[in-house]
Amino acid sequence: MSNLEEKLISVGKIISTHGIKGELKIWINSDLSIKKDLLNKKIFLKDKSNSIEVYCVEKFYISNNKHILKLKDINNINTALTYKDWEVYFLKEDDLFELYTSLIDFHVLFENISYGKVIDVMYNGAQDLVKVLNNDNQSIWVPCVDRFVEKVDYESKTITLKNITELI
Repeated sequence: MSNLEEKLISVGKIISTHGIKGELKIWINSDLSIKKDLLNKKIFLKDKSNSIEVYCVEKFYISNNKHILKLKDINNINTALTYKDWEVYFLKEDDLFELYTSLIDFHVLFENISYGKVIDVMYNGAQDLVKVLNNDNQSIWVPCVDRFVEKVDYESKTITLKNITELI
């Protein structure tokens, strides 16, 4: 690994072009979320032979849940097509991404007793929901709101619930 690569974070890959003006559609690793604007940040693109090219993000937006980038000096679809399947990196020091921790397999407590474990997570447009399989092998969807979630401990991978009798 080169010194440069040690300073980079892998965030995904280019999956296709978008439009005819050189925009690129990127897939971002599912365990990452964008926490800062990518505009005017250096982006590093790595091909299959591990050669790296550096660009600057000229434009960034989300369209139909797809992440679209326009890079300086890539101005047409033909040039953009050459970057399909290239890996996408940013500088770690720019601190643009954060690691998303899934709640799946978290141990669930209710009234200080083991209640079950999280088997699925969903977003319904208003809040996150966790699907809990209880110790009786029955499942229940619990909204991740203060009314039902007392505490989430990422270190011990436990969720402490309250008021869930209202959901049964």
